Amino acid sequence: MRKTLAVLAAVLTLTTPAWTQGKLGVGGSFWGGSPVFDAFAEVAFGEATAMRFGAGTVFSGGGLAAFTLDATFLITLGLEAIQPYFGAGAGAFVMTGGGMAAGIFTVNGIAGVYLPLAEAFGVYGQMKFLGQVGGGGFVGEYLFSVSSPRG
Repeated sequence: MRKTLAVLAAVLTLTTPAWTQGKLGVGGSFWGGSPVFDAFAEVAFGEATAMRFGAGTVFSGGGLAAFTLDATFLITLGLEAIQPYFGAGAGAFVMTGGGMAAGIFTVNGIAGVYLPLAEAFGVYGQMKFLGQVGGGGFVGEYLFSVSSPRG
């Protein structure tokens, strides 16, 4: 599984020039004390809006895996030195293993900043709220992540 993720990260990074209106990024975050590998593709709709499609591995080992998939609509503030953004979206938390898969739908909210370091490279720092409906109530957690996009 780790080799697959490394190959995916390398392919996403090397194919960035093919994306003319967007960004690809890889990074990491922590969820409940556990490290999470994150990857995303961001497509700009205009100067102030974008759509981000993300995936993150929460756990992988012993034939079991848990990961997140989501799509988030972003509003960006077009500053030059530092670019704040915020948005909301939805996705799924999926658990697989033993020939079975189960999942729950999630909602998310994001607030963060992008710091461009070069024309095609920079660093994202963000806080993401991931919430889900379960057991008759709404439960949510915050994820803090740092990503390094190219594009």
